[in-house]
Amino acid sequence: MKKYIPLIYPILWLSLFTGNAAATDMTSLLPGARAAAMGTAFTSVADDPYTVFYNPAGLTNLTTIENSFGLARRLSPLGTVGEASMAYIRPIPDTSRVAGLGYHAIRRRDVGSMDSLTGGIGNSFTLKYLQRPVLWGANLKIISLRRPEKSHLGFGMEGGMIFSSNMGLNTALVLSDFALGLGESLTTFTIGNSYRWREILFAADLRIRGSYAEIFYGLERGLFNNLLQFRAGKGMAFDHGPAYLALGLGINTTPWIIDFAASIPWQGFNRSAGLYEVNVGYRFNVPGFAERFVGEAAARASALRTQVDDLRAQRASLETAVATAKANKGVLESDLTVMQSRMRDMEPRLKDLEIQIIEAEHRLEEPQPVKHVVRVQEPEKWPKLHKVVPGDTLRSIASRYYGNPSLWERIYDANTKYISRGLPIEGAILEIPYPPAQK
Repeated sequence: MKKYIPLIYPILWLSLFTGNAAATDMTSLLPGARAAAMGTAFTSVADDPYTVFYNPAGLTNLTTIENSFGLARRLSPLGTVGEASMAYIRPIPDTSRVAGLGYHAIRRRDVGSMDSLTGGIGNSFTLKYLQRPVLWGANLKIISLRRPEKSHLGFGMEGGMIFSSNMGLNTALVLSDFALGLGESLTTFTIGNSYRWREILFAADLRIRGSYAEIFYGLERGLFNNLLQFRAGKGMAFDHGPAYLALGLGINTTPWIIDFAASIPWQGFNRSAGLYEVNVGYRFNVPGFAERFVGEAAARASALRTQVDDLRAQRASLETAVATAKANKGVLESDLTVMQSRMRDMEPRLKDLEIQIIEAEHRLEEPQPVKHVVRVQEPEKWPKLHKVVPGDTLRSIASRYYGNPSLWERIYDANTKYISRGLPIEGAILEIPYPPAQK
């Protein structure tokens, strides 16, 4: 957001020095109850059928067939103005372009009248380096301006662009009412900005025509799942009258959309200033409000269930991790206890080794005479005992103890009670007598 702050300062400066410079005449009036309730700060919002009058780039925001009709009554010190309007929007099949058609009629007794027919088209492209869509649009316009002294028929062109950022800020540039044949210049340049914060939409437009400039402010707040929209903004001064506070209410019972706009003069409620307008629109081939509300509620419930399932899975994973950590802690504590016990056992051994090292060093320094010790081998003890295991035979036993299987008879003679059918009884303890050489 900080990078957009420098863009705000010039607009604030212009608003301070040119805020009430423009005295709007009939040729500057624009239709649309929603836009009027937001102080006509609509060029960067541009998301309903009346965007065809404010910024043709906004046509790209509309994805369904829509039409809207409006009636307005505008008050001023010089008399009352009646207005009627119509807007029709239709996406072009098999393309990304959207077409729009608008008609605006102004009637004023003894002063004049004006009719304008506007046809436009909108599309978008993506900036290569910013990777953000840029909306653009263009209008062709026919204007019939009739005054008591003279009538004019003019043809004009309009163009606009809308830039968006990742921060939710939209910026619009619009060149409008560039017309020929009216006997005067109506060319208007508008810079608009809008920003959505939660459910609140803030908007501001700086409008420049010739040597006059004025800034308009507006906001919109959605209520009850956007069923209602409350709006407020600064209204334009008309016929040298005072500016006014514009208020509005929108009712979005899709497919029907109804918008109201009313005003309160800044300087005294008895002043003749302000606007009263109503629009009724219909959006084709879209789900109704109840269906959309139920669908959105179901989608939110599904999202919440998914979040709950994810949280439960995370909780189970954390519980498993905690249990594993506790088990690992127990194992580590056991290992630590064993290691401490081993360390205590090793301490005396270490001391003995240190003593042995000291003694070895001492012996190296003072060598002792070598004593030859003659070890006398003790005679082998006989008789021996042998426990019979599976697979033993008298010959195998004689071979094991005497080294000669032919001496099996000596074992047989000494153990006849443990011999059955020429084989030693399994599990019996046999006495192995002296071998013949030691007899």
